[in-house]
Amino acid sequence: MTAAAPVPALAPHEVQLWCFFYEDAFATDDSLATRYDTLITPDERERVRAFRFEKHQRQSLASRALVRTVLSHHAAVAPTDWRFEAGTNGKPFIAPSPGQAPLHFNLAHTQGLVVCAVSCSHERLGVDVEAFDRRASAADIAESHFTPAENALLRRVPAEHRHHAFLRLWTLKESFIKATGDGLSTPLDQFGFEIEPLPMDKPCAVPARFQAAPNGLTERTDHWRFVQWRLKGPHGDFAVALGADTASAPLRCRVFEAVPLRRHAERPDLAFTAI
Repeated sequence: MTAAAPVPALAPHEVQLWCFFYEDAFATDDSLATRYDTLITPDERERVRAFRFEKHQRQSLASRALVRTVLSHHAAVAPTDWRFEAGTNGKPFIAPSPGQAPLHFNLAHTQGLVVCAVSCSHERLGVDVEAFDRRASAADIAESHFTPAENALLRRVPAEHRHHAFLRLWTLKESFIKATGDGLSTPLDQFGFEIEPLPMDKPCAVPARFQAAPNGLTERTDHWRFVQWRLKGPHGDFAVALGADTASAPLRCRVFEAVPLRRHAERPDLAFTAI
């Protein structure tokens, strides 16, 4: 990663996706944890330390450092000064402040990687990440939570690629329910995605289909844009999915790798626009 360059301002209908491979950063710079601890509030510090295992404490601290520093790239607010509130189902948002321009974010993490999506245009914005080596009962989960079309797709995928396809679909579903803020109160079998059966090499747009339902899932398919990446980390690959309600506008995505308070670099090879 090269020395940090100025971060471009957020354009209308743009999302910046920021990625932090935190385990390697902590391993090579033992001062980072101390520096990140100074960024957070006493309540956040208590929540970080409440985790039993150190690996979960590192992940929580890395997540909080990433979101605070990313937001400060786009507003005249110090990383220590951001304050957050939570919606009905726990989705965090920036506490309102007089005169502050709209800024929206969503955060996701898995072992070894945290990601933060930020936009000035899309209030309904969601991101999810999973390590491709995550073990899960894919068949059982898919059968009970995926649409008939998604399950049919998984049956067509060659066996050696089925786990990858499952995780791609799972992260897409998570990105949607995180964007709406409704979480798992939204039945996962009432909306689905159409992915290619073979592993992806480049960023791609993914079509979605929403089903009308008695419980009120009335989303308009044409309002949503979804983008998916396969990120290569120091010790493995990750599925990353991003969803945003763009009201039918194209969605431009720019990707950055960062070590908060140290350095960042844009990844033009991962940029993508979903039409």
